[in-house]
Parts: sequence; structure tokens; C-alpha cells
Amino acid sequence: MTGLIMILTLMLFSLFLVLGVVSHLQKKRGKWIYFTLTFLSLCAFVIMLYFLNWDLSKPGKNNPAPPITETPDNGSKDQDKENPPTENPTDEEPKDEEPRGEDPKDEDPQDEGPTDPIPDEPAKITIPENGTLDYKVVTGDTLWSIAQRADLTVAKIKQWNHLPSDTIFVGQILKLYGKNVEPPPLSEDTPKEENPPKAAPSVIIANGSPQQKEIALTFDAGSDAIGIAILDVLKKHNVKATFFLTGSWADKFPAYAKRMAAEGHDIGNHTYSHPDAATTNTNLFIEDIIKAEEAIKRATGVSPQPYFRFPFGSYNAAALKAVGGAGYPYSIQWTIDTIDWQQPSVDVIISRIQSGASNGDIILMHIGGINTPEAVDRVIPILKSLGYNLVTLTELLDL
Repeated sequence: MTGLIMILTLMLFSLFLVLGVVSHLQKKRGKWIYFTLTFLSLCAFVIMLYFLNWDLSKPGKNNPAPPITETPDNGSKDQDKENPPTENPTDEEPKDEEPRGEDPKDEDPQDEGPTDPIPDEPAKITIPENGTLDYKVVTGDTLWSIAQRADLTVAKIKQWNHLPSDTIFVGQILKLYGKNVEPPPLSEDTPKEENPPKAAPSVIIANGSPQQKEIALTFDAGSDAIGIAILDVLKKHNVKATFFLTGSWADKFPAYAKRMAAEGHDIGNHTYSHPDAATTNTNLFIEDIIKAEEAIKRATGVSPQPYFRFPFGSYNAAALKAVGGAGYPYSIQWTIDTIDWQQPSVDVIISRIQSGASNGDIILMHIGGINTPEAVDRVIPILKSLGYNLVTLTELLDL
């Protein structure tokens, strides 16, 4: 009924407005009556809107909402999805279940607030009752969390693995024993160590013996492979060198990495993502080294140990301890830096090598150097003519 009155008021408003305009054009005296009625009709319409709370833009009692046939859009990423199948409908609330290893990509978290997703709980560690388990520490692990998942105590894990503190690092192997197995007791003849031996810090090496007329050519591979022709140059001159690979480079160019190892070159670790060791968290730095080692092993089939090279040549005492603990006793620096990553000319690279060459030198170059292959092709005969033997780090350091 209210709607009908509203419509009638609008019609009267329109009628009086038209009559008023016509009267004005015909210059009749009654035009002010029509304009007055027009004004009164408009006021009546406005009053009804105000007091009756009539909203033509929102669904309500007088404007029922259309039936909803689609799930509300949550963003452009879901616009192209088809409607979910209607098979096996259920009105039950979702049950809390253990994750089954599938990626819940199709779940629609439309009712959740802008909070971070709750991570899956780590899987329970199952140890054979009559056996043992070698557990590899992963990111996020603590002794307490491992003990909880394995139904053990922190004290037992520390005792079994001779841990002086609660500190563990990513990649560390912990020996866990079943409830029917105990580690063999130490014999009285075996000296008990109050503090288990720790890996010594990695040692910085920048050159070989000054008494030996040998030079080691080393190449860092960190970003691209624009200068990979260096492999052809070394093969042409029958020279073996040492390559320090980042794990990301090995993952990106596994065929080149495999060729380096297959042709007899030494392979070293240059971290995975090339971080600055002096400003990176120690645990994250160790994790990056181990990740690089795994990538290099996958690509080459050989271990990059014992040679490590710090990105940017940047390190501190904590970084040296971290590298040593990760299994790399030698951190290789250099005697001559060609700075070939700045893409100098061939003659400049040759001049930097030739003018600084001396016994035991370690020369730094890069696979990303555009002019490096040609410079090395020309400088190798020069160095040989000066009596230098071009060797790998293993030969230079007599390891």
C-alpha cells in the first residue's frame, strides 16, 4: 500500500509540474497554483521517504533481494573457477583431521580474518621399539619439539648425542633410541669427554706456497653463465681450475656443473643464495651452506667439501665458526682479483693477472664475465711462458 501511495505522489508531482510549465508558457494566471501543488507533492514524497525509511537501493521488506545462485567472489583469482560439483552434498560441519599431504588449494577461507595461516603441526617421529633412528634437524626444530614428537625427554636426547647445551643446527643428525634399546655404556678404558669435540673454525687461505711456481685459476658461478665458454678454453689448454658454485646456479645450470666435475675441475661451495655472511643470522647462513651442498651434489655427483668461498669475500669470526661447523675447513680468498664482473676489456683482465702474478697465487674470476674466456685464452700461454704451472686448489695446497 505504501508503495502505491508513493507512486501516486510522484504522478501528481509530474502532473502539476507539467500543468505549471504549460500555464507559464501560455501566460495564464493559474500557473502559481500548479507550481504550489508541485512543491507540496515533492514535500509529501520526501516526508514519506524520511518517515517510512524507504530505501530503493537496498533489499528489504519492499525490495526483496534476488536469490543467491553463486558463491560470493573473493577476488580475481577465483573468477575463472567452475562451480564445485554437487555430488555428495553434506550439511555437517568440517571435522578436524590430520593433514593428508595434499595441498588445500581449493579451500575458500572467505570467513577467516586477515590472520596468518596456522602451520601444519610437524609429523610425529616414530622410533622402532627395538631399533634406532637417525633424525636430521630441519628448520624450526628445537630439542624440546623433537622430544615431544618422539615421546622422549630433552635430557635423554642430549645424553645420547653428547650435547653440551640445547643448541642444535639445521642439518645436524641426532641419534634417537627406541624404548627397548639403550646406547652402549662407555667402558672404563674409554676416556669420558666433558665437552665433546667441536669442529674447528674454517681457515682463511689466500695463497699457496710462495716456494712453488704454481698458480690456481678460480671461477665463481653465482648468477648467469654468459662466460661458460671458459670450459672450452681450459679444455683447449689442458688446464684444470677450481669452480665455486652457488646452489642456485647449480640448480639452474646442472649440465654445466656436471661438466665441470666430469672434466676434472675442483668444485667448491659458494652458498646457495649468495648472502653476506657478516650480516646474516648464523643459523640461516649454515642452512644456506647445507642447501648449496645438496644442490651441488645433485648436479655434479660430487661433494664441494672441503672448499668454501664467502660471497663478496665478507666474513667474521662467527661466520668462520659456522663454515667450519658445516664441514668446510678451508675458506678460500684470493691473491689477485680481476674484477671481471664489472666487464672490463680483455686487455685490462690480462694486465691485472700478468702484472700481479707470483708463486702460489689464487686468481679470482667469474663465469659471469663477458670477456673472461678470451682473456684466459690469451693469458694462459703468457703464464706458462713465465714458468708457472696452472693447478687446482687441491694441487696448490697439496691436499
